[in-house]
Amino acid sequence: MSPSEPFLFPKSNKISSIRRITEIFRNGAVIYNFPFKVLYLQNDLKESRVVISVPKRVFKRAVKRNYIKRLIRESLRTQRFSSFSEAGFDICIIYTDKELPSYKLINQKIQDVLGKIVKRAKVDSGASSDNAG
Repeated sequence: MSPSEPFLFPKSNKISSIRRITEIFRNGAVIYNFPFKVLYLQNDLKESRVVISVPKRVFKRAVKRNYIKRLIRESLRTQRFSSFSEAGFDICIIYTDKELPSYKLINQKIQDVLGKIVKRAKVDSGASSDNAG
């Protein structure tokens, strides 16, 4: 990361449309990678976007939920989330553990999840192009 690059996770990297979030839950593929359940769907943009969810049922205090969301956003930002793939994806990350995580764990698991999404997308696009010809 260059010194001139700002430490931001801009609005363009976040999904704010309820309609799009519903579409991800209905039509998206699922990856389970403890402590995350990740749903994703390819979008028509060149950038990827994300929505992060930490259930109120597990963490009653908003302070703890917001802390976990900050850890996840920081991990995504440092891994250059918006350009992790040539194709853009809309991703919903749901934190499922009942314990507060460490940044190291979150960072490793997010890296694994993004790698799995890219790998599955390549397999899916390769299969669809084979059927097209």
